[in-house]
Amino acid sequence: MPTRLYPASEMSSSVGQLLSRLLASNLAGPARRGVGALRTRLVPPPPVLQPERLYLYLDALWRTRHLEGAVVEVGCYRGGTTLAAQRFLTRTGDRRSYVAIDTFAGFDAEQFRVDADHGTPASLKAAFSDNSLEDVRRSLDRYGGHDVKLLQGDIATLSEAALPESISVALIDVDLDVPVFEGLQRLFPRLQRGGVMLVDDCPEGTTWAGARIGYRRFVQARGLPERYIFGMGVVPSQDAAPDLLSNS
Repeated sequence: MPTRLYPASEMSSSVGQLLSRLLASNLAGPARRGVGALRTRLVPPPPVLQPERLYLYLDALWRTRHLEGAVVEVGCYRGGTTLAAQRFLTRTGDRRSYVAIDTFAGFDAEQFRVDADHGTPASLKAAFSDNSLEDVRRSLDRYGGHDVKLLQGDIATLSEAALPESISVALIDVDLDVPVFEGLQRLFPRLQRGGVMLVDDCPEGTTWAGARIGYRRFVQARGLPERYIFGMGVVPSQDAAPDLLSNS
């Protein structure tokens, strides 16, 4: 029988999935730390955004390159999107600070219960829990994200003092109604003139129904237009150019 040669990317993906399943199980502390360190060493974290949405995010970074406010990513999971965006900023000579915020432990149980009422499957309750602040910090440092500042906490309750005073671009990728709405509420007043916020997981019929619901609640409460590009909710600053982002 001929030997099958697996592409490196396929092997990396398979190993990553295996290690992620182990981390999502009930491993004891030392074993969990060991598996986390092994995953960091063997598997660079991939971006979790769909390709067209990653393009939109990077395009937003490019179009706002004249601004000085921080770039804020809420819901960074293992830091794959974070690394892609930070590399983009570095390679284009953009010196804006990059702040990534996450619980690094998955969903808040009470917030998930709200989304279960929206129809989010109960099987997703433990999603993204195979994670820790230490693992993400180690991964970012290993793969070139040394300059990224990590903040651990729930965006709905994180101290206001911990948030950047001025924001040029924000990506909110937290999947659930409550943290999407609260994240927009707390970051929008800090958005610079000409800046923009993007909310992931907003297409109709998505498994993560709460993201679109939280986005819609926010824009309706503020009297802002409801606008979607590539399944992402868009919130430009109130004085941003009409064509700041376009899918045409």
